[in-house]
Amino acid sequence: MKNKILVFDIGGSFIKFSLFFQGEFISKGKVATPLDSLESLLAALKQIHNEFMDECEGIAVSMPGIVNSISGHMVHGGSLRYINDINMIEVFEKAFHLPVAIENDGKCAALGEAWRGSLQGITDGVVLVVGTGMGGGIISQGKLLKGHHLSAGEFSFIRTNNEHADKDEYLLGMQGSSFVLTKTVAKAKGLPAESMTGEKVFKLIEEGDHTVQKIFQEYCRNIATQIINLQTILDPEKFVIGGGISANPLLVSTIREELEKLYMHSTLNFVRADIEQSKLGNEANLLGAIYNYKQSFHLE
Repeated sequence: MKNKILVFDIGGSFIKFSLFFQGEFISKGKVATPLDSLESLLAALKQIHNEFMDECEGIAVSMPGIVNSISGHMVHGGSLRYINDINMIEVFEKAFHLPVAIENDGKCAALGEAWRGSLQGITDGVVLVVGTGMGGGIISQGKLLKGHHLSAGEFSFIRTNNEHADKDEYLLGMQGSSFVLTKTVAKAKGLPAESMTGEKVFKLIEEGDHTVQKIFQEYCRNIATQIINLQTILDPEKFVIGGGISANPLLVSTIREELEKLYMHSTLNFVRADIEQSKLGNEANLLGAIYNYKQSFHLE
């Protein structure tokens, strides 16, 4: 039976995919993302499509980079370095011979949260996706904010330190990334960087490791500081924290604690930011891609 949409969430490590039918995901899977060439990426996507080609009637895509979701033109592909100045809707339509809708992954996360997640019914909200960088999206006046250059919500490029403003390691994408957290903890514990994971970091915290607790608090304080800045600039009703490590409630609870400390030590009357853990988790991008598809083709 057709009327099913095949959705791809193309990330820097994995391609997550699923069939969407009658409001639900009816199958899910993931494969490693090829990082060598566009041809390899298309081959991986075609292999997935071949499993479902008799069932799906369209393709919904979430992927990194700056993309014009109307025209399909991509300025760049973010972590997919082989994508530059190319129309990806045309590329995908040629590959699959199906209607295609595409949107940036952080913006898909915001669309997903607005459609079925923690931003349902919220007119103004911000989604922060904590991953290998700091992605996200902004809902303003009930609509996805894209910006003049289509880069609204690229929080990774916020500069966090005036003294070292010319150094990339002080960008929020570095200071607030889960990779930097695990790398910093590994170094403090005298372990290889690749041996540390988010799960191991939380385990050390729960076991009472004071060194790791201090690193984690400082990490959350950096994020909390930028949430205050974003609250001042955008004045959203709610922030939603997503991304892999947000699955552990300790991330959001510690960011809240650090926010309270910052508010408590200020003599100014801040509007306090309201933050919440994502309800959708790893499904946010998939659902956002589906919602973008429905909007693009004026479907209910």
